[in-house]
Amino acid sequence: MNEQKNNAPEQAKPEKKLSRTTLTFYIVGLFSVAIALILISYVAQARADRQVENLSSQLNEQQTVAQGATQKVADLQQQFDLQSSALESVRSTLGTEQAKTDVVGATQNLRDREQMLEMLVAAEQAVIDDDMEQLNYLLEGIRDAFSEDKLKLREDGGVLEANDYAVYQKLLALADSAAQSEDNNVNNQ
Repeated sequence: MNEQKNNAPEQAKPEKKLSRTTLTFYIVGLFSVAIALILISYVAQARADRQVENLSSQLNEQQTVAQGATQKVADLQQQFDLQSSALESVRSTLGTEQAKTDVVGATQNLRDREQMLEMLVAAEQAVIDDDMEQLNYLLEGIRDAFSEDKLKLREDGGVLEANDYAVYQKLLALADSAAQSEDNNVNNQ
């Protein structure tokens, strides 16, 4: 029995050594796994930080582009407002109903009216100078320069105001009466 008692502690001792060795391997293994997990976590965090930094810089670039676009829109709106006010100024200066929809046409009508008035003044001067040949020449020039539509009152789509139209009609009548007088003088001789 003594032998059995001696055998029993000898067998227990190697088991204790084995369990200390196993425990040491477990502890070293756990520390190795912990260190590996820490390294993996660090690498993953560094990668995530770089991605966040890249996304942040892209977002800043997009914000800068958006601010630039917003500024351009504001500048364009300001230019549009200036041009609109200039157009309204031109329309009010032209002072016609047509200017509300067709500024170019209204401007052209004013130029035509100015040219017509110059020719009417020259024709009146020819009447004052009693130069019927010049009067006929100017009236024919007026008919050539302006269509029948333009030789109407402004209300009817022409370029003449009521008093200008009256002067034009009077000059036509004077030219006709002068032509008839001349025909009568030729026939009487």
